[in-house]
Amino acid sequence: MIRLVTFDLDETLWGGNNVVLRAETEMIKWVSERKPTFAQQYRTRATDVRATTLAKRPRIHYDFNKIRVAVVEEILQECGVYPEEACELASAALCIFHGYRNKLQLNEDAVAILRELRKNYLLASISNGTSEVHRSPLKKYFELSVYARNMGTRKPDPAMFEVVLSHTKTLPQQAIHVGDHPIEDLEVAKRVGMYTIQYFTGAFAHSPHADRVVDQLADVVSAVQAINELAAINQT
Repeated sequence: MIRLVTFDLDETLWGGNNVVLRAETEMIKWVSERKPTFAQQYRTRATDVRATTLAKRPRIHYDFNKIRVAVVEEILQECGVYPEEACELASAALCIFHGYRNKLQLNEDAVAILRELRKNYLLASISNGTSEVHRSPLKKYFELSVYARNMGTRKPDPAMFEVVLSHTKTLPQQAIHVGDHPIEDLEVAKRVGMYTIQYFTGAFAHSPHADRVVDQLADVVSAVQAINELAAINQT
């Protein structure tokens, strides 16, 4: 029998890409009001600086916050800002970013499906992103929320899933993961031994590792029920 359902967050329970773009735009605007040359330099150099930063500091690959601060700080210095001030501005810029990043655009069915699933299953979230469940109306439904920045690694590392299974004392074959990404959600969850549901948005191909595929988040509840029936047969 299934006892645990885990969820990806960005592009599953809430929109991700559009929110990030808005947050980054507002962050750039804020910094540019203080350092007018920043915007153009950021647009020109951000991709290269990010690659260089990760090459020099590979251990921060899992933490988008640290990466973002490092990139902003480096570009500010390229604009002639002294290192100490660049560090302070980059940290403040991250606060501006998160002010907008946490204005979440929930999937319209998110609350309803979590409310229904919570009646019969433990729920947890597993995310590489920086938005936080406790800042959303979804917080009361989750037993546990795991973030890459706190784990020191990121999906598709199986450790992200194994810590949830351990915390909830759940066997892999008693758990389902719901997400949109073929590798970071579905392939790794299947490798851990969990059942999987792909929320298909069209952004990625259908995954061969999905036990069920849904086009509407509202259909997750019936997909979980179907897998629960299958799991009951397999475990007898």
